[in-house]
Amino acid sequence: MLRLFKNHKPLFAFTMFLGLIGSALSIAAAFILERILNSVVDGNWEVFTTMIWVVVGYVLITFVVVAASATAEKKLIVSAIQDLRANIHKGIMSRDVEQYRKTNSADYLSALTNDIKIIEENILIPLLNTIQYAIVFVLAAVALFVYSPIIGGIMLVFLVLMYLIPASLGAPIGKRQEAYSAGLSLFTLKLKDQFMGYEVIRSFRLSDQVKQTFFAQNKTLAESKYGVDKLLALSEGIGQVIGAGSQLATMLIAGYLVLNGQMTAGALLAILQLSGAFVAPVGVIMQSIPMIQGAKPVMDRLNELSSSIPSEFNGTIEPQFENKISFDGVSFGYHDDHLVLDRLSVGFERGKKYVIAGASGCGKSTIIRLLGAEYSNYSGTICVDGDELHNLDIDKLLTKIATIHQGIYMFDESIKSNIDLHRNYSEAEWNRALKLSGVDRFLDQTEDGINSLVGEGGANLSGGQRQRIAVARALIERKPILILDEGTSAVDVQTAYDIENALLDIEDLTIITITHNFRPELLRRYDAILFMEQGRVVEAGSYDKLIDSGGHFVKFQQIKADVAEN
Repeated sequence: MLRLFKNHKPLFAFTMFLGLIGSALSIAAAFILERILNSVVDGNWEVFTTMIWVVVGYVLITFVVVAASATAEKKLIVSAIQDLRANIHKGIMSRDVEQYRKTNSADYLSALTNDIKIIEENILIPLLNTIQYAIVFVLAAVALFVYSPIIGGIMLVFLVLMYLIPASLGAPIGKRQEAYSAGLSLFTLKLKDQFMGYEVIRSFRLSDQVKQTFFAQNKTLAESKYGVDKLLALSEGIGQVIGAGSQLATMLIAGYLVLNGQMTAGALLAILQLSGAFVAPVGVIMQSIPMIQGAKPVMDRLNELSSSIPSEFNGTIEPQFENKISFDGVSFGYHDDHLVLDRLSVGFERGKKYVIAGASGCGKSTIIRLLGAEYSNYSGTICVDGDELHNLDIDKLLTKIATIHQGIYMFDESIKSNIDLHRNYSEAEWNRALKLSGVDRFLDQTEDGINSLVGEGGANLSGGQRQRIAVARALIERKPILILDEGTSAVDVQTAYDIENALLDIEDLTIITITHNFRPELLRRYDAILFMEQGRVVEAGSYDKLIDSGGHFVKFQQIKADVAEN
């Protein structure tokens, strides 16, 4: 657990040093009390007067040390949490698409919020308390043995009891803490679904049902948390009872020694003070150990999220794309029992424009996902200028591909930030992107032009405006490959035609379009139409060629026309 502080060793050492000084001061209080009481019993005004000044100095020094120690500890905890959160975020964001999608994003959110809080409250704070109170315990134990070996021995017996009984609760607390963490993840997931589905809930009058579901989940989560806290309270109670018993036993023995003249009244008071300094730390430590043990499964989960998962795409060859992208005998399925692509072979030459058409589920979008290295477990080969995808530097490959999806995601920032993604572009590049995408046509309708906020998920914009921003985002980098995955489906027919027509005018831009819009005047502008059925390209050629052949593509068009008429 100490590795949580590895990036802050000087601050950790300083905090421990202040803790040592504070511990020494707490032990010194016993000796000061002894001297004060003995001076009172003996009627020694000189010693008593001296002790007044000692107490004043002691209070001032203790205040400075305690304040500095508390400040350093808070800073250390905040810094450790900051590092842990950063490592988790880095681990999540370093995953490739295939690995990222294996975990629900709500689990990621829960890890960075709920689980982080568990680590702070159940590991970091208890761990620092354990270390610092252990120092107090050691110093108090040494002092007690100096005053009376008998009393020191008795305190050690109680120490063993204080350890064995609460520590036995560590395993069950761990199981309940793990269940609570899982419950928090599920709770976050359900809340995310409800908030994102607010419009559906409202439209279909599901508010009462959602409230009932939330009530049940909230109750289950509270019961899970209570299950953890109940065991922690039991551990704490046992520790306090044993600690109180040890202090009473110490007091009785010390009183006996005073009555027999073997110990002064001042020594009795000092022993009482030291027994508190001995028992209190042990109580804190015994409460902290089950908490730390209980939170270990949560820490293991966060460590797993923090670890970078090696991608299957670990090549180093820099892709060039001077000639062709080729799929050769590629088969792939999202599930083992069903192939989406079945021995697909197709090529995309640089600078040419392609349409991929076919019924839903035939594998159109899957081609795009594989080209973007989202999944690695395909058979066959996908090559860029003869270099297989697994051998390429994928980050550099992605700098050559711009994709406009049907579902456009807008960051809750300005229009400008959603286009440039906080990168710098020249005025000429901006003008080109805004004009080709048509963003310039609606900026004067917004509150603050290019700097207008789009709202959560682009809520302040229409679907068509969001689509145009996505096109501008794709064009501003001048990537050589542009993919339109139903990329103009959210705009009206004329606007879609204008955008697509403008894109087809761009020379040396390879375009791969997935569409259900079969307007002949546009399709004739493409170099080839690839028509797919059951994971394969069954027809390929220009629009006029496919029409003349009267094959699969023509029949598919006729079916769509019949459906549209009906």
